[in-house]
Amino acid sequence: MDCDRSILDITNSFLLQQVAPKANEIDSNPQALYQALQGLGNLGLLALRTDKHESEATFGDFQELIARYSGTLAFVQTQHQSAAAMLMTSDNSALKQVYLKRMGNGEVLMGVGFSQLRRQGEPLTLAVPVAGGYQLDGVVPWVTGWNLFQHFIIAATLPDGSAVFGIVPFVQTSQITFTTPAQLAAMTSSNTVSATLTRWFLPQERVVFIKPPGWIHENDKNNILRATFLATGCAFAGLDIIDAAKENKSLPFIHDAFESLLQELTKCRTLIREAQLKSIETAKLLQMRAWAIDLATRIAHAAVTVSSGAANYMHHPAQRVYREALVFTVTGQTTAVMEATLQQLTRSSIQDKEFQPQINADKRGYSLLYQRPSAFISGSKLEQLKRSPIQDKEFQPQINADKRGYSLLYQRSSAFISGSKSSVIHLSHIIDPDVPQWEGDPPVEFETVAELEKDGYYLRRFSLGEHSATHINAPKSFHNFGVGIDKYPAESLVVSAVVIDIRVKTTVNFDYILTVADVLAWEEEYGEIPANSVVLLYTGWQDKWCDKDAFFNQDAEGSVHFPGFGSDAVQFLLDEREIAGVGIDTHGVDSGQDTSFTINRLVLEKPRIVLENLTNLDRLPPRGVMLAIAPLLLQHGSGSPVGVLALVPGI
Repeated sequence: MDCDRSILDITNSFLLQQVAPKANEIDSNPQALYQALQGLGNLGLLALRTDKHESEATFGDFQELIARYSGTLAFVQTQHQSAAAMLMTSDNSALKQVYLKRMGNGEVLMGVGFSQLRRQGEPLTLAVPVAGGYQLDGVVPWVTGWNLFQHFIIAATLPDGSAVFGIVPFVQTSQITFTTPAQLAAMTSSNTVSATLTRWFLPQERVVFIKPPGWIHENDKNNILRATFLATGCAFAGLDIIDAAKENKSLPFIHDAFESLLQELTKCRTLIREAQLKSIETAKLLQMRAWAIDLATRIAHAAVTVSSGAANYMHHPAQRVYREALVFTVTGQTTAVMEATLQQLTRSSIQDKEFQPQINADKRGYSLLYQRPSAFISGSKLEQLKRSPIQDKEFQPQINADKRGYSLLYQRSSAFISGSKSSVIHLSHIIDPDVPQWEGDPPVEFETVAELEKDGYYLRRFSLGEHSATHINAPKSFHNFGVGIDKYPAESLVVSAVVIDIRVKTTVNFDYILTVADVLAWEEEYGEIPANSVVLLYTGWQDKWCDKDAFFNQDAEGSVHFPGFGSDAVQFLLDEREIAGVGIDTHGVDSGQDTSFTINRLVLEKPRIVLENLTNLDRLPPRGVMLAIAPLLLQHGSGSPVGVLALVPGI
């Protein structure tokens, strides 16, 4: 289903509205960070790795999104997500019942304290079995979330080398003491401390699990790429700054650097995502991780470069992103990752020998004599920063990343960007067999007819009704002599649009219909609706798409309840504003209580636009949107599943 996309869209909307404008404050103010965590909790996004329906790829995209807008929030919520994932794999059903649901909604926040297991030598935290549980003694050198998290999962080494993991309170007691928060160069609001345990009793009922000797090293090997999404998210944050600079300063070399770095980031991300689906040797996985780290630091450095002296101010976004890149360089670092990162950083990115230092050895030692050819003198720092550090083609993904291709991957953040480019937003749900449908509609079916391994290519047959998923209705659906969707001229499918948000009304009245008064109130604030526009009605129903029962909202008598357009309002819009059509995020422009299809019949007296089951309306401004509508040109079609793209001007 489209739930993966929905989670990312909801996350993106929250981050743009609530996090990006406060990113610097979140970096330094624990209360602002706590509020951002609670915002994620209110959306049910704080235990995604416990949901079997969410793929590892979706979680990676989620991590990347958060890191793009706030490295601190990304870092801290990762600790909590890790704790929830560990608890999910526990055999302690009582603990899971007490904590998991509350962790998902932010009612309980929990950190982790087990990185000390990676250290060589004598264990820092010891556990001894005693009656009813374990006695813990020692130091946990790094625990994030003091005064943010209520608990953390600690790990302590048992006499046989295995490790016991259990939940302990993140509060000062006579047996657990904490240092003051460390003075970190970045993410100071994360309140990272050290813990000292003295004869702390961990009862058996608080034990999450026991892992065998060497478990953490095997776990690290199996999850080499997981932390790369924090680095690539940080890279996107740097690109946002460079993108804004190229618009404001209009210097061609900034544009060139942006395009080059974006292309490299696209390649890096593609390679990592491909690797998630394959069995790849460890050495290559480490190189990918190191590439992502190197790329994040170079892009952050480029963001500092284009920001000039202003980047020296602590409050400047480039300063914050650069420091975040340093944190993500060492996040979850193992000795293998350290080695790969150093190899990456010391790899020469300039192949021409004339750029290599000549090393002369005299009696006093070595002195470096650099030759400075004219090619080097005429270059710029950005030229150096944008050079790809990986020269071996074996590690480059086979993608066609031309300017159109990789620019589509990069979505410009309205929080940072002030240029004239448009953002392009999908308003269509992904089609799968579980989309919400009216009773009696043809099922959505996919059948594989060719396999890659067998036939040399992959191919499916699909079938679905003309009015399934996000779709457009044609006059033929409601009028005997109406035209089919195949008769719509191309120019009629590229139209301007306005968005009327009625969520305040639909929250308390599921059967609410748009009124003339609503239209006039909207125009009072945003101006008269332009002729030949499509009026999109944002009811909030798009958020119910993954829950069929909520989407149709059927009562005990079988009546469905969802909002729609009112006939008086639509007649006014057609007569007085000469609109081109209507669209909505419910299953019908007619409200659930209108069984006569009044609005469809009214609008489709002529070949106008009627769009149903739209999504992402929350990402559109009230006016200034252009729609590109792409139906299947089904002969005599009563409608068609449709791809709808919204082009939103840069803010």
